[in-house]
Amino acid sequence: MSTMFLTSRRAFTLIEILVTISIIVIIISVMTLALNSARTSSQIAETTSRLSAMKQATIRFKEDIGYLPAVLGTGRELLSLPTFPPASAYVYRRTMQNWYSITSPTDFLLGYGNRDEDGYGRLSDSDPNDEDFSEVPRLGIRHPSLDGVWRATDSYANGGTWDLDSRLPSTRGKLYGPYLEIENEQMVGRLGFASGSVTPLTDPITNQVKVFYPNDPQYSTANPLVIVDTWGVPIRYYRTLYPVQDQSVPQNTISRSYPPNPNYNRPTLSDFIVLRPFTFESGKATDGTMSDQMNGANTDGDTSTTFELQTGQFAYFSSGPNQQSNDYIRADLLDLTGNTQQTDETNVDNIVEVGP
Repeated sequence: MSTMFLTSRRAFTLIEILVTISIIVIIISVMTLALNSARTSSQIAETTSRLSAMKQATIRFKEDIGYLPAVLGTGRELLSLPTFPPASAYVYRRTMQNWYSITSPTDFLLGYGNRDEDGYGRLSDSDPNDEDFSEVPRLGIRHPSLDGVWRATDSYANGGTWDLDSRLPSTRGKLYGPYLEIENEQMVGRLGFASGSVTPLTDPITNQVKVFYPNDPQYSTANPLVIVDTWGVPIRYYRTLYPVQDQSVPQNTISRSYPPNPNYNRPTLSDFIVLRPFTFESGKATDGTMSDQMNGANTDGDTSTTFELQTGQFAYFSSGPNQQSNDYIRADLLDLTGNTQQTDETNVDNIVEVGP
């Protein structure tokens, strides 16, 4: 009898232990989810604040310089300009989606280049007798000139090859900026390139451009500097398209923009599909002149956009917590026609800040 009682008592105690362990596991799971949610919310808030700061910095830049920053490539060269009005709506729609920059914010808002690149900053081989020797820290720029890229497109200045090496900035005059404060050492990093390649390394999972920091093996001070969101993904800079002229003559169009047109037949931020919100607030939606590519080459895709994108001049973009974006379909629902990524709601967490 006594033995049976002890055996029964041990079995009951084991059940109690299992129940207790289960409760602890549930509590830990709930706490982990809550902590992850809180961390994500904090990251979203920090990235949103960063985009807002970059927006204000860009507004101050335009007030000083007179126009918006140019759109630079990953080698800090001026990107080729899509033709407008387009000869083909489909071709224009495709090419416009890649016309953005991850290097423009650091080049124009920080001005981290040396005297040969943006007109201010000590050169690497400078000595105490040189005028540029005292120009440290090198942050800040001299006026980017009429073409917006320190005369890089001016064939009479230095060849006009549109790249970093052809810049010929003035080393005299007012010093502008920096327009943006670096919050922490993880806010900026450098691009990395495979040996002999001019294409930046990308993450195989998210397909986003990878960024490296000091002590990383791929880190090099010779590579372009970029500003990243709190997930380490470069922040994209978009702006409305500027007029295109014959590239064989000196350029002065980058400092200008298309005038408003009552027929809305002009480039707008709505041309960039990824900037359009996944869902719309009541009364915020309108129709754009260009559809997305949910139906491939057809022009009967989704044209939904916002008044803000229709009238805005520039925008900053983060792909958000999932670090992914679909540049060609606004609401990329699973199994939607033309959704080659086969992902559900990739764009739902995108973060966009539109400038006036």
